[in-house]
Amino acid sequence: MRQVPVSIISFCLLLLIIVGVFLLIQKWLRRKPLKLRLLAIRGQVQQANFAFEQLTNFENYFANRDEKLFSNSYQEIRRLVKSGFDKIGLPPSYVEELKLFLNNFDHSGMLRRQYNDEFVVKESEKYAEFFNKLESYPLSKDQVEAIVRDEDNNLVIAGAGTGKTTTISGKVAYVLEKKLALPEELLVISFTKNAVREMYDRCMRFCEHIPAAQDLEVRTFNSYGFLVSRSCSSREILLAFDGDDAEAKAFLQKRFDELFIHDLDFQRKAVNFLAFFNRPPRDEFSFETNHDYLAHEQSFKNVTLDGIKVESKEEMEIGNFFCLFGVKYEYQRHFPLDEEDRNADYGAYRPDFYLPEYEIWHEHFGIARNGDVPSWFHPRPPFKTAREYYHAGIAWKEQIHTKYKTRLIKTYSFENQEGNLISNLKKRLIGEGVTFRQRSPEELLELVKKSDQYDDFMDLIHTFLGLMKSNGKIPDQLSSRDDKRLKVFLDVFKPLYTTYEMYLRQLSAVDYNDMINHAAQHFREGKYTKPYKYILVDEFQDMSLGRYQLLQAIRHQNPGVKLYAVGDDWQSIFRFTGSDISIITEFEKQFGVTSQTAVLKTYRFNGQILDTSSGFVQRNPSQIQKQLTAHHPTPEGHVSFVFLKMPAVTGGREQYLMAKSHLVADILEEVLQIHADASVFLIGRYKFNAPTDLNAIRQLFPSLKLSYYTAHGVKGMTCDYAIILNVDSGELGFPSEIADDPLLNHLLHEGDTFENAEERRVFYVAITRARYRNYLVYNENKPSKFLLELQNGASLETPIQPEKCPKCRGPMVLRKGPYSEFYGCTHYPHCDGKVPVTAKAIIA
Repeated sequence: MRQVPVSIISFCLLLLIIVGVFLLIQKWLRRKPLKLRLLAIRGQVQQANFAFEQLTNFENYFANRDEKLFSNSYQEIRRLVKSGFDKIGLPPSYVEELKLFLNNFDHSGMLRRQYNDEFVVKESEKYAEFFNKLESYPLSKDQVEAIVRDEDNNLVIAGAGTGKTTTISGKVAYVLEKKLALPEELLVISFTKNAVREMYDRCMRFCEHIPAAQDLEVRTFNSYGFLVSRSCSSREILLAFDGDDAEAKAFLQKRFDELFIHDLDFQRKAVNFLAFFNRPPRDEFSFETNHDYLAHEQSFKNVTLDGIKVESKEEMEIGNFFCLFGVKYEYQRHFPLDEEDRNADYGAYRPDFYLPEYEIWHEHFGIARNGDVPSWFHPRPPFKTAREYYHAGIAWKEQIHTKYKTRLIKTYSFENQEGNLISNLKKRLIGEGVTFRQRSPEELLELVKKSDQYDDFMDLIHTFLGLMKSNGKIPDQLSSRDDKRLKVFLDVFKPLYTTYEMYLRQLSAVDYNDMINHAAQHFREGKYTKPYKYILVDEFQDMSLGRYQLLQAIRHQNPGVKLYAVGDDWQSIFRFTGSDISIITEFEKQFGVTSQTAVLKTYRFNGQILDTSSGFVQRNPSQIQKQLTAHHPTPEGHVSFVFLKMPAVTGGREQYLMAKSHLVADILEEVLQIHADASVFLIGRYKFNAPTDLNAIRQLFPSLKLSYYTAHGVKGMTCDYAIILNVDSGELGFPSEIADDPLLNHLLHEGDTFENAEERRVFYVAITRARYRNYLVYNENKPSKFLLELQNGASLETPIQPEKCPKCRGPMVLRKGPYSEFYGCTHYPHCDGKVPVTAKAIIA
């Protein structure tokens, strides 16, 4: 093997050394500027470390905004610190400073969360004596944590009776005690005057040792909006109608009457809506069961303008047509049949309408153009299908009129679906020689105002107006392209809205919605400025879009302001006034980074009421799930199911009301024996659910503190015992089956799709007022679905059997006939389905 000369090896080694030295010099030359740059910013690195230390020194909460300010302030320093900084000859002490800076900067989010959890513990201990002295009892651990956490946005989910007012007032006291803000830098908002008075009194008591605490601003949204509007106006501003809804409605009614008489175009449009569009459209063929159809129909009144109660929407429109054009008619007049034409299996023949001046009978048949009938129609033997049975009935009726030589006019459901029911009917009537009489405006107005529809229509106008303005909209912004009923309604609404707004401008007046909307605009435009550091809002579940926009306008003007919201989505019950439950259920999405805490210990009611009510409301999966605990022990017996017996429920109204009052008196007698000076709330879904002789009942029990409230009006209040009245199915019970008009959905938040979602929350409010016991009073013939749900697992004197009706699949209840007991359909008399008590469940 040939040997390599030493000289070549030496040369290679020398070359490698030279290259290595060259590379080292190059590396040093490259790192030298980095070293110099890092040495030049050492003071800033130390400043950053000091700033982070100040943020985490357990003096204050480390909020998201603080972290963002820190990151924004030192992001350029972070860009200059490259990897390998510990290998360029920096002083060891500086290397440690850089490592600390990188750790703080790169992991600030994790470090902030860890710090805040530890801060809450330390701060709770530090201020324990302060919190314990606020009330006669120590604040709960949940309340203390909810007060101490001080994020950019804070949502406190507080259950019924958990001390929401105490929690907000405690937060105010803590902020002022800790000198996080001055009293004038806080804005405390609630929804009602009573709540504001209670909040202010509580805050003053908690802050009596704090200088200038009386400067604290505690207001309703409306009064705050009014204050801002007055402050930004060069002219005096008045409150429209003195804030009285009844006065506002009276104004709208007066303007409606004037327009109706003097504006024929308005009159025509108003009559068109009231007679033919008052009820939302619905397709009988879209219902799967008779129960579904009957349940839907119970939500509406099928009453003509002249007060005739009919069985369907289409029949109501036909009756209105006769009424408006002066055609005398009788509804379901008996058609006399000869003996050979009578059938014992059927009732008497009663055609839908009869026109006595022309001796014309009119039948309206519920069939589609292809002859189909709704799927929930049922056949009768010997017919195999409902279609065959129904068409046989049509043929029999036609044969009867042919035999008796009577005139018959026919209309069909498919004509209504195609939008020409009334026009076709008019043509057929003209063909039969029927003449029409045009009523005078005065005569029409009198007819309209006497009808059942008028008051409901004016309520709809007033509600629609309030919701539209609370959403900051005008009529022209509402698209009616795909909704014919909305277009017809807006034709009537727009002139009333115009006169309403003109009247307010003439008086320099604003209504409540104007107050909120104008205040938000003044903040956005910088016409009103206030350096707030905290906004604290009570009953946050009742937020509307207008109030939300006001909060956002204040926050935009004060980027560092902290929002502290306390509410309970389980008690969101004011959707009809514009309340949008998504503002609380999607809080972080609406407002940004949020600390959410829960105050879950209730001081109001016992554990059994808690378990029953919580389980009931959380059947809706869209509600925020939470587990409340009760401060009070759990006694036996927290709910009593008390039913009105037959024949009281089948007698006349006077008999029913008398039996109801006697039942209430019996319950009060029981309460009196347990608690002689108890407070007792009678709670109903509506004002007219109250006993008519309430004052007389009060006189029978002078030691009891007895009051009546609606389920909406009782919110926020507490009693010893509650008597929930009319826990029945139907329009006026729980849940109410008086549906919100779908027109309002153009202005309301969509809401969740769970059945009776808001009504479930309304009932939850009703059953969470009592400390000791709820008495649920119901009609044994038609118990509410909510009562049926609650009674599962409870011990009842008379069990309620939720059997399914064999005819309509609706719920059934135990009834007593003259000879025996049986299960009867709750839709009676519209459905006469029944099952003997010995029978088993018919339909699963």
